[in-house]
Amino acid sequence: MSADIDVLGRRLTESLARGGHFQAGWTQAVFERVPRHLFAPETVWTWDAATSRWVPVRRGRAPEDWARLVYGEDAVVTQVDDGGMGPGREATSSISAPAAVLNMLASLEPRPGDRVLEIGTGSGYHTALLCERVGEQRVTSVEIDAKLVRAAVRALADAGYRPHVVWGDGELGWPDGAPYDRLISTAAVRRVPPAWLEQVRPGGEIVTPWFPNYHGRGLIWLRMGDNGTAQGWFHGREAFMPVRGQRAERLDVRAVWEATRHEARRAASGPDLRDLDAHGEFALSVRLPGVGCYRQEHDGWFFLSEDNASWAQLSGGTAFRHGDRDLLAEVAAAVEWWRAHDRPKLFDFGVTVTKDRQDIWLRAPDRIVGAMGV
Repeated sequence: MSADIDVLGRRLTESLARGGHFQAGWTQAVFERVPRHLFAPETVWTWDAATSRWVPVRRGRAPEDWARLVYGEDAVVTQVDDGGMGPGREATSSISAPAAVLNMLASLEPRPGDRVLEIGTGSGYHTALLCERVGEQRVTSVEIDAKLVRAAVRALADAGYRPHVVWGDGELGWPDGAPYDRLISTAAVRRVPPAWLEQVRPGGEIVTPWFPNYHGRGLIWLRMGDNGTAQGWFHGREAFMPVRGQRAERLDVRAVWEATRHEARRAASGPDLRDLDAHGEFALSVRLPGVGCYRQEHDGWFFLSEDNASWAQLSGGTAFRHGDRDLLAEVAAAVEWWRAHDRPKLFDFGVTVTKDRQDIWLRAPDRIVGAMGV
């Protein structure tokens, strides 16, 4: 088993190096000092498409499969249904994909000696990497799940790290340790919590994933100003699980389709989406917050409102819609906006955050084009 882990770990590191993911102080040597398997529980989870459920992979029963998941290039799910006895359809904690971890940490760019607040301890893996960079006594990590706190503290101690790990609601931060030089969240938010703005010093930085809808994603980098306002840019399109206080209801596209497809109306035409790439999808998230955008087989598209009440489908030259909202028209307008503004990339968008407003802008702060958390 040890040999298999060594081989898999080396392959992962080599792949990350080829992809250029070691940057901004996050070297290959730092990455290798924190083995992922030390923070993976005995049971991890893999998605079974046949049953639409997460199924367990136990180290004791399937050590090779377990190791491949832990050292794969994707996130490895470490908890489902908040650790309860649910149907196994909702992943609620994970060790993030290695490339996404390194991209987040490079965006944060903490320096040795910085005071860092981490939101979402999870397994403790990300926490350990922060300890390697800034020193364990400079890291405070907040986790809302008491079971995860206990497991993370044990894993961190076994790996030789003793940061300050606390049980609490990450949206409230941890004021006892403020002010911080850096704040990083491993859980996505729709609205940047006001407590984060209050607890990061002027000139300090915040990195957090953003989720405008269940399917949308983005990574925000912010710098705190002197007046309690944070401003910055979107840095990537990583997907992370949301903080518990801002979760959206999981959208079951198949169930919605099966329940309502006989009531749908066929449209004479629909928007032409042949040039819609990942950056265009991000623009749709900005212009149509709360509307999920799903690619289907054979270049088809499905758009679903957050309340499940309205949807639109485009596939094979046909268009259908259901519900009070005309999502075909809304999508067409949003895509035309994207084209009219020279098909902006994700990185062309920025955000300004105060305790009362969160505005998304295009290329300059005075060109507001959307709002977060609506």
